[in-house]
Amino acid sequence: METNRITAVPAGQAGEVTTFYSYDSAPVRSLALAHAAWLLAGRAHAKTPVLMIDWDLEAPGLHHYFPHADHGAGGLLELFEACREQLHGNTSSEDAEALAGRVLDTLAWDEYIVRVDDSRPLYLMRAGRFDDSYGERVDRLDWDALFCACPALFRTFAARVAQRYAHVLIDCRSGRSAAASVCTALLPDKIVGVFTPDARSLDGLQGVVARALDYRCSHEDEQRPLQVYPLPCPVEAAGEGRLRWRFGDAPRSPSGQSGQSGYQAKLERMLADCYGLSSVVLDSYLDEVMLPQAGIVGMPPSGSRAKAGERDRFGPRRAIEALLEWLEPGHFPWRPLAEVRLVQAVEALRERAADPQSPALVRELARLAQLYLGQQSELEAARRIEQHVIALEQGLHAMEEGKRGHVAPRRAGEPSQDAPSPDALDDKLSRLQELIDSRSPREARALADSLRSTILRPSVAHPLRRRGAAMIKQVYLQEGDKDALLAFTLDEVTSLEGALIQASGERPLVVG
Repeated sequence: METNRITAVPAGQAGEVTTFYSYDSAPVRSLALAHAAWLLAGRAHAKTPVLMIDWDLEAPGLHHYFPHADHGAGGLLELFEACREQLHGNTSSEDAEALAGRVLDTLAWDEYIVRVDDSRPLYLMRAGRFDDSYGERVDRLDWDALFCACPALFRTFAARVAQRYAHVLIDCRSGRSAAASVCTALLPDKIVGVFTPDARSLDGLQGVVARALDYRCSHEDEQRPLQVYPLPCPVEAAGEGRLRWRFGDAPRSPSGQSGQSGYQAKLERMLADCYGLSSVVLDSYLDEVMLPQAGIVGMPPSGSRAKAGERDRFGPRRAIEALLEWLEPGHFPWRPLAEVRLVQAVEALRERAADPQSPALVRELARLAQLYLGQQSELEAARRIEQHVIALEQGLHAMEEGKRGHVAPRRAGEPSQDAPSPDALDDKLSRLQELIDSRSPREARALADSLRSTILRPSVAHPLRRRGAAMIKQVYLQEGDKDALLAFTLDEVTSLEGALIQASGERPLVVG
């Protein structure tokens, strides 16, 4: 039989399969997936192929959000009906992997996949062809029987579509079922767990995630990583109810008896248990990732309402973009957003630094960022590189200004409008050194605290900045205040992040 292959534009490397699961609220889940797919397909100048698969055969809905979807086309149901026919009566002695590959290679993939957006490479595998026999055919499709006939069928299916699409997003059936187990345990690299304030919603998600990870750990052929990204969906964006749902109730009595715990604490316990960690903190992730139901229901990704609300803090586009900052590059949700963005900036600069024509500044900033993210013992090396970076930055800035025909750059020693007076700052640093030498910790601490924000301003001359930062750290070290030292170090990293943005040509740090 003639072998047909997927006709989507090949991705640069093997893609990833992400399942969107919810115990309830299927419309919210499907819309979240549709928005994520639409955004991902717009990456790299709208050249990132994305495939959506509607695996909710009992209540299909993805095709409603894309007018170009062919309503007469086949889909997932017909594809696995064809697989069932190929497997029926199989008596070959080939192993499961070879059998799965042979069965899938005989499929006419063009019959099951349609392009649904002319502006970007966005594709859909519908639930199926909705003819008069659809419901009966769904009832006859036995996922357990397919798995028993060829245990490698589903993971091989996932690998095949991931070879041609950068992202494969699966809209999984709600609740607990054999289909849900296939979508959460056998297919994905990542799971987006959509849940609502209904207590059953999060409990159901926790159970499905635990079983999926247990299955991966206990079956030798399925021991692949599985990353989980919770997606809370409150009814409304504002109000005390949303905060109470996240953080829980205050203690009910002076005795300290606690009220109901919030979803953040439950998620932190779930993820720590699943990954064998003592604890995780989701503060940064849950500050950003939240999708109010009122903001997404009835709002397809390419509609005018979605475009009009793209700047809304709690709009669907902003919410899904926040989720993708962690999900797309594969960062665990307990990694702080500032660190995620810095790591992504380093990766972007490393790619630019690989180009022999890239400015020396980019290479040096990449090295500097790596050291900030590395061992504390390398901090002195980072300082030495930083001195070289500043010199390169000044030269590069002058060349760029000259090319653009702008006003000549500021002369050395000439303060900018927002820069503190060098003499005044130098006097304060001299006073701080005197307080350190005279062992006046209280006064030294007060002065160091007052200089923290000033010393890290980009307009401060580098020698003063380097000297002041070292003295402030010395004060904190002498007091043994590790928290203050860490906070100041994080401020330095934030300052570095600003330099990275500038070096990247004012483009966003997370590169699509």
